[in-house]
Amino acid sequence: MVTKLIAIDLDGTLLRDDCTISPTVRKAILTCMNTSKTIFVPCTGRSYQNSLFVLKDFPVFPYYLNANGTTVTEGASGTLLHISTLPLETGCAIYSLAKEYRTFIEIYHGFTAYDSAIGRHNLKESNCSKDYISQLLYTNTHLESLDEFVYEKKHPISKFHIVCVSPKEQQELKQRLSCIPGVCPISTTDFNIEVCREGWSKREGLIHLCRLLHISPEETAAVGDSENDYETLQWAGCGIAMGNAAPEVKKVADYVTGSNEEEGIVQALEYLKLL
Repeated sequence: MVTKLIAIDLDGTLLRDDCTISPTVRKAILTCMNTSKTIFVPCTGRSYQNSLFVLKDFPVFPYYLNANGTTVTEGASGTLLHISTLPLETGCAIYSLAKEYRTFIEIYHGFTAYDSAIGRHNLKESNCSKDYISQLLYTNTHLESLDEFVYEKKHPISKFHIVCVSPKEQQELKQRLSCIPGVCPISTTDFNIEVCREGWSKREGLIHLCRLLHISPEETAAVGDSENDYETLQWAGCGIAMGNAAPEVKKVADYVTGSNEEEGIVQALEYLKLL
């Protein structure tokens, strides 16, 4: 069946380990966007604003799935088509718990993400690479503290991204977060935790978009590498895992490419007969 839409993860998939896109991969995607009718959709844990920055060397994509699928945005107009948010009391509980540890707390609200001074300090003490930190913080809204944002203004939150300085603390915090009703924390590295409303993932964002566009699962492909890509690859008509993907992600994939350092995306496009 013809692939009408392909959802592509960014970190560990489209992006190399230094958070850049190889010229070969960029050329391949641009060629496909210009010569095929397939809709290319970035599908990432990053915010919409951060995706625009990371993908600045590409034309605007038709649609973006951000913050683990909790926001769906039309690229041309910048219109937010859908958002899934945590209950206010749940957001407060997650934030209060994460504050007990040496953490970088990144709160996703609307098109962007917010952080705090102590969080930015802790992020630099973590195992995150300098390239990733620089890229991540570039588009964030930097606050002195997130307390007012969460406790007083009570802004709706679609996702928490928490980075722990200590891997041991990450394990403990993740376990404690899993006890909060209505959430299911996941990790894409051994030092981070991502929390959205339980039952919502990149898959649900992709389902919502495909319904809007009248595209069936069989007409959809998804490419990814991490735990937050698992459901998407499982749901899509063709799930493609990167060579560097987590073992459980590879198990549900229809095809495994080379790694993100080996320009596996090009192999994925060839497998889908888009190149």
